[in-house]
Amino acid sequence: MAHGPRVEHFVFDQEDVLEPVQEERFDSLFRAHEAVTGNEIVLVTTTGLHGHLDMQGFAATFGDSLGVGKRGRNNGVVIAFSKQLRSVFVSTGLGTESVLTDAQCAQIVDSLMIPLFKEDMAEDGLWLGSLAIVHHLEQPENRIP
Repeated sequence: MAHGPRVEHFVFDQEDVLEPVQEERFDSLFRAHEAVTGNEIVLVTTTGLHGHLDMQGFAATFGDSLGVGKRGRNNGVVIAFSKQLRSVFVSTGLGTESVLTDAQCAQIVDSLMIPLFKEDMAEDGLWLGSLAIVHHLEQPENRIP
């Protein structure tokens, strides 16, 4: 992911999936995580792929355009979700993917998020997935130098 200016917002609910209080809860979680680790995690919900073939392409481009991740560390994570498209993807920066692999992201999505999405509990699925990502990245052995 690109290294732009400091990320000001950590939640972009373009699909209106979350209530304002829920957006604040995610934002607080991601801000606290950034304060502890320096990693930047962003959640985006969307109604479309905006010219991309899949959610993976959308998530990567969204992260790059926003500049998620610190310069020199490339420590960003984008959680991209669309209730309408029934799609979710966790995209990691080059620095982050060494400690949060694609396989680990897929396991979080498949085991924690999708079962709740199937029960029409989007916020709960996003929350559990976000907590799992934060918990994993805050483990001492997973700190990005």
